[in-house]
Amino acid sequence: MYSFNGRFNNRLDDKNRIRIPAKFKGELGADYKLAFGPGESIYVMPQREYQKILDGFGEASFFDEETQNAIAMFTGMVYDVTEDAQGRVVIPSELKEYAKIDKEIVITGAAAYLRIEAAEKFARKNSELNMSSVFAKLNALNRPKA
Repeated sequence: MYSFNGRFNNRLDDKNRIRIPAKFKGELGADYKLAFGPGESIYVMPQREYQKILDGFGEASFFDEETQNAIAMFTGMVYDVTEDAQGRVVIPSELKEYAKIDKEIVITGAAAYLRIEAAEKFARKNSELNMSSVFAKLNALNRPKA
């Protein structure tokens, strides 16, 4: 199980590249993915985490068109990452536009993956944050299932 935690401010360079913070590199491994995430964010997933998602699709019937379309939509939104010699990663323009990123970003550890968001959106979202609601949601996750 991964334990990505912490938050880093960063910025895209002129070629839409970033460096993933060194703190996260070891757990990400060499083969990780960038993907569309909820709320106009970009997810950074280790290969093993991505594989868990794929395994979760189960034995979807080849003939179930709706399910196959959803799987294709999701897997088509996942990008293999290739770092350059300086350890930088290019954020694909499609992901950059989706996440409404200009230059300034925030990279947040989110347990099993990383989340990249536009810094302005992150600040706006956190200014409206209700910590009691956050803790209530987390408490509900820890309740035993019947």
